Amino acid sequence: MNPLLRQGSALLMVVGLTGCAPPDPPVLPAPAAPVGAVAPARQLASNDDDIANRPIEDAPEPPKAADAPVVDDAAPSVVSVALDHAGDVVIGQRFTELAADGPWHSAGLSEGEPSGACEYYERGNLPEGVSMMVEEDHVQRFELAPIEESYEAITQPGPFGLRLGMTLDEALKRLPPGSTRAPHAYDPETGEYLTWQDPGSDLAIRLEIFDGVISKLYWGASGAVELIEGCA
Repeated sequence: MNPLLRQGSALLMVVGLTGCAPPDPPVLPAPAAPVGAVAPARQLASNDDDIANRPIEDAPEPPKAADAPVVDDAAPSVVSVALDHAGDVVIGQRFTELAADGPWHSAGLSEGEPSGACEYYERGNLPEGVSMMVEEDHVQRFELAPIEESYEAITQPGPFGLRLGMTLDEALKRLPPGSTRAPHAYDPETGEYLTWQDPGSDLAIRLEIFDGVISKLYWGASGAVELIEGCA
């Protein structure tokens, strides 16, 4: 074949193949961003404007939740720890267990009485000036009373720091709330009883008040502190 014809045929084949390729997709321009609404320009405030002179106010605080009742955890509901003992002796303890801690001095109330009758004891391992009532071999209450009608002879304090000779007003400040007052059985005109019952136990304290001062203290089992004559 003629060389010129061969070259022409090859050129036609290239052109033919090129014509069969799909055309490139057209390049479209990017869509224009939408024009947002433009806020009108704010007028500058001057010193004569009301806005300029308006005080700055903080955002209002959210409403406070209802106050919950305050519970004082430090305040015990039972304070019997002050009423169940005197020294190492505990209310309800058997006297037969304490006999070896003597010597004990008895008031002699049980002489000629059957075993287990009411008796008062002092000394032993009780604090100075404190005596105790024993009935049916069990310690029922403790007592602070003057010696030879002298309050100064007894320096030992009772529960809550109460002392003989302390005024009624001072005693009320030291006792927990809830004390009850009643006329004295023997001298209601000048004497009275001031009694506080532990709300969480069967323990109580009673004060005999004469002429506005403490003359005696009893503490221990509730029923025992209300006894007037011995164990009766």
